[in-house]
Amino acid sequence: MKLYTDQLPGRTIKHQQGEYLYFSGTSYLGLSQLKEFKELIKEGIDRAGTHFGGSRLSNIQINIYEAAEERLRQMTGAEDALLVSSGSFAGYLISEVLPSEAIFSVAPGTHSALWKHFSPPFEGSRKDWIHENLKNLKPLGKEYFFLQNSTDCLFCTHSDIEWMEQLTGIAGISLVVDDSHGIGLRGGLHDPLYQDWQKYISGDTLFMGSLGKAMGLPAGFILGPSNCLDRIRATPSFGGSSPPNPAFLYAWLKGGEIFEKQLQKLRDNIHYFRSQINIEKYFDSLADRPFFFCKQKGIYTHLLEREIVISSFNYPGPDDPVVTRVVLNALHTNEDIEKLCAEIEGYEGRG
Repeated sequence: MKLYTDQLPGRTIKHQQGEYLYFSGTSYLGLSQLKEFKELIKEGIDRAGTHFGGSRLSNIQINIYEAAEERLRQMTGAEDALLVSSGSFAGYLISEVLPSEAIFSVAPGTHSALWKHFSPPFEGSRKDWIHENLKNLKPLGKEYFFLQNSTDCLFCTHSDIEWMEQLTGIAGISLVVDDSHGIGLRGGLHDPLYQDWQKYISGDTLFMGSLGKAMGLPAGFILGPSNCLDRIRATPSFGGSSPPNPAFLYAWLKGGEIFEKQLQKLRDNIHYFRSQINIEKYFDSLADRPFFFCKQKGIYTHLLEREIVISSFNYPGPDDPVVTRVVLNALHTNEDIEKLCAEIEGYEGRG
């Protein structure tokens, strides 16, 4: 059953049947319906305007973009940072500058924004993918690229990096990582993951993704060495595209305390949820992450009948199995979480 609404959900969703509790979507920090953040966006519209439809390469430059990229660079420790219109476009731009003759190894579950221009993901488990990489890795006279997600937000399998220690010192290996569902959740002012992954790789390390999942910003990003990002800046695709909405970047630059406050609220909600229910019994999950893969069959319909909406859709395509999850955000209250837990525990259709 599809629900239709004329306003973005927050802790609840208002739709044709009424107002239900909402444990779905992204906007993990709850910024899409946070009054203080909306006020900063309005202030940003007054200061920077609603939209810049020009090119980042034109003779007219809006300095908020470089300021936001510098904030992102400092936050992550990357050598350089670039902001673009979306995470999918970030993946496309990266594909334009990677050598077509290179060898690409794509981890299971990797978003199509990364792999659709190269080769599809490995068919098997992540453990098997790692085993195959280490078994087959040898000097080939070509560049070797690993493509993967930093976080599995769907099935909640651990994207470990310990195996990459075995790559240390091997020449010709580069890494491209989709960090859409990680950035903004590890720390608002300092996020060490890029540097943690980079230290194992002899070649280039590129992070990309969407800033909309946790941080509520309609923008994509790319992190990496300056020489790589300069090649992206020189592409016709980048020069011919428009950048993100400047008002949202203004709100991000001005709203550091808001982001920190919302991140702490989200962490508190995750901790409270884990304290109220047997997580291992009902879910596959990742520590400190707001998404939980549901093990129970039919739980979506059961909760919907009790005015609770969770995430449930066919993925990655309409003919694939349904993926059902609970997604927390920073706007949820303890009472919301208690009601959700009570209804999950009361469901008898465990499968």
